Amino acid sequence: MTATQLPVRSRPAAFRPPSPVPAWRLFWLELRHNPMPWTFPLLAALFVFDPFRTAMGYPAVWDVRASVLLNKMVPDFVVFVTGIAAWVGSRDGRRHTLELVEMAPRPRWAGQLAAWAATTAWAVIGFLAGVGVLYGVTATQVTWGGPPWWPVVVGCAELALLAALGFTAGALWPGRFTAPLAAVAAFVLSLEGFNNAVGRSSAFAVLSPTTYVPANDAGVFYPYPPDVAIDQLMLLAGLTVVVLGVLGLVRSSGAGPGLRRGVAVLTAAGAAAALTAVGLAGTARQLVPGSSRAASASAPLGMQSPWVIPALHDAAGDRPIGYRPVCVTATVPVCIHPAFQDFLPNVTAGLGPVLRELAGLPGAPVRVMQAPVGSLATPSGAVIGAGTAQGALDGTPPVFRYTADTLPARSFAQTPRTFSQDLRGALVAAFLPTQTTHASATGGQQGAGGQHGNPPGGKAPLGPGVAARLAVQSALLLVARVPLRAQSDALGPPYVPLTAAQQAQVSTAAQRLAALPAAARHAWLAAHLAALRAGHVTLAQLP
Repeated sequence: MTATQLPVRSRPAAFRPPSPVPAWRLFWLELRHNPMPWTFPLLAALFVFDPFRTAMGYPAVWDVRASVLLNKMVPDFVVFVTGIAAWVGSRDGRRHTLELVEMAPRPRWAGQLAAWAATTAWAVIGFLAGVGVLYGVTATQVTWGGPPWWPVVVGCAELALLAALGFTAGALWPGRFTAPLAAVAAFVLSLEGFNNAVGRSSAFAVLSPTTYVPANDAGVFYPYPPDVAIDQLMLLAGLTVVVLGVLGLVRSSGAGPGLRRGVAVLTAAGAAAALTAVGLAGTARQLVPGSSRAASASAPLGMQSPWVIPALHDAAGDRPIGYRPVCVTATVPVCIHPAFQDFLPNVTAGLGPVLRELAGLPGAPVRVMQAPVGSLATPSGAVIGAGTAQGALDGTPPVFRYTADTLPARSFAQTPRTFSQDLRGALVAAFLPTQTTHASATGGQQGAGGQHGNPPGGKAPLGPGVAARLAVQSALLLVARVPLRAQSDALGPPYVPLTAAQQAQVSTAAQRLAALPAAARHAWLAAHLAALRAGHVTLAQLP
């Protein structure tokens, strides 16, 4: 039997577009073999002792707690993400396998993108895990509002840029020392960005993702504007595209002419986005609390007022958020925003002794209301208070409006006792102001009497009636259990410069007035309060 040979008819193969399965498979392989997950235990320990611990020290307000994502959590990732990405990027160069990679059917740039994407994915997974823990715990404590997502998006974009920078450095300069050097360089640049954000007045400092901590009532009375977050996201995304585009433009990328032209277009688009973000940052201004007006950029960026960018700002978001205050019904009702209702007992206990002492006096407050931080500035500059509490007494009938930028119980620097002393000092100073100019931005040095500081190396005569008002302020605080040594901090600016002899005289008169029976002291104040405010009462005329 013989075999019959038949001619084989050949047909042209049908064109099929390249399947995305190999790219996904390459990404999956890189994801399985990426060393980033090995850093998670250390990152978890850093999360507990740095961002989580810091956030728990802030009031249970969403925007304030979320600030640790960019101020604390992302900086903890900087060294690990950049170092691991540089190590992965230098893998082929360290192992001398470039020839084998270049023989692959896909350009080497595609494999590099897969390796970068795997490193970024693991970094984002770890970041989102920390966000979930932080937001989950905060959700059990807050009484107002919802979680902000702009910080989360900006944090993920910053991690992607860090991974791109590290990976590109490792791919272009492969070596055993590339990863540690890239990690150290990223840490130094991140630290310098933080210093720019909190210590320099240039509006361009808003581009640093590591920004300042907002006021404790951020997003409570007014929506917190996302302008800066949008600008930062534009910058980070543009720089990421530029850095990754560099890998596609070098000769070792294996990209053909067509792909190289496409990469060049993407790189140019990323550069345009980054430059646009820089230009928009130059127009940033701080928003005046309670107003749609933007202040000048001359104020330091470390201030807690939000920053807005006119081209990205939505003026409709400047309207106040409606709420029903939580109040304690008493002779003088004390009210607070529902977001801070856990602190209402502290506020009531802090103001109670002074309110009882002022009850029935001309100009005494009939109600106490919380106001947004930084909103008590008037055209005449009549803002009373120390660094942690401010107050203003105005209206008919008078209402004492206070702000509390540092709240007790959950703060590292503030305790319920000092918080109460600051509130009492703000109320006393607003009820009986000294009406003097600010003699020293720092308050000088505290004298032996504990009243107000002396100016450097000088004596200053007191104006008519100023010494008497200082003594009455001190006496009211003594009755409210604020010791002499703490009264300077409680009263805050404007400071009155006193010599040692003047401090002694004021302290003696204050102790004498505070030692009177409550009824006698109250009767004298009711009869002489108008003359005292007008400056017609001298220190010698105090009982």
